[in-house]
Parts: sequence; C-alpha cells; structure tokens
Amino acid sequence: MQPSVLPSSFSLLATGMEATLAQSARMVATHVAASLPDADTLLASLPPGALEGSPDRYTRHLVHADPFERFSVMVLVWRPGQFSPVHGHRTWCAYRVLRGTLAERHYRWNPQDRTATQVNAVTREAGDTFSVPAGLQHIHALGNASDAVAVSLHIYGVDQDRIATGVNLLVDTIVS
Repeated sequence: MQPSVLPSSFSLLATGMEATLAQSARMVATHVAASLPDADTLLASLPPGALEGSPDRYTRHLVHADPFERFSVMVLVWRPGQFSPVHGHRTWCAYRVLRGTLAERHYRWNPQDRTATQVNAVTREAGDTFSVPAGLQHIHALGNASDAVAVSLHIYGVDQDRIATGVNLLVDTIVS
C-alpha cells in the first residue's frame, strides 16, 4: 500500500527548494565578483578567437569546462543591436559585463496565459555581476543597445555539451 502524501507537503518542499536554489545562484554571483581578475587582465588571458563576434547574432565562446561537468564558462560577444530572446533559465546562471554596456529587460510570468510581460529595464555596466536562478522567477532579455561591441562572461550550471539546449527557457511575451 502506498503512503498518502498531501500535495501541500510537496508545495512547501518546492517553495523551500526554490528559495535555496535562488540563494545558491546569488552566492555564485558573489563568488564571481570576488574571484575574477579585473576585466583587462581577464580579456587579455582569453584564448584566440574568444572575442570574435558575428554579424548575425551574439556569439558564445567556451573558455572553461568544469571537468566534473557541473558548469561551463562562456564569453559572449554582443555587437550593436544584438539581443538574446526573452527567456528564463533551465539552470542557474551568473554573468559579469567585461566590456561595454548591456541592456537587460525584465519580464513577469503569467502562469494563467503562459506569457511574460515586460515590467522594467536596467543597464549593466562593465564590472556589474549578476545571477539568476533556474525557472521563470527571473525572465529577461539581455543585449547591446549601444554603438560599441560589448563582452560578458557567463557561467552556466550545465556541461558544455548542453549549452545549446540546457540554458535558455524561451517564453512567449505580450507586447504592450
């Protein structure tokens, strides 16, 4: 006979786990901010080709893969006008702007109609470090609204082989 478990027991567990994982993502950003060298030193130490962009869309360059497949470190190159799609995350993510300025639009998820609506926007300057937990609590689009190339460092909680499918959780938006 199966033991009876009330749905509210799992709801409480899920809420607690979400809070714990969100706190873990914030801790990653704090560690990134404290442990990376200054941007010029970091940019100078990148492998050849890691600062090459594409005229078609922003580019990701793998610069470190954790040998235990727990995380991957990518350099993203954003030419003027290039933006990510609106997305949440399938995994935690932390990023630091290394060069230039990035624009970040924030969205709020509506579970009833399964869409997101823009609620605000912020500017991320060189040196700014930020993190987001997995899920739809932090839906955003990130990109370069300036006239100069921007570069950011992103750390994702997935193995390098899952970057294309294991990071962005695309969502539909309501255009106001």
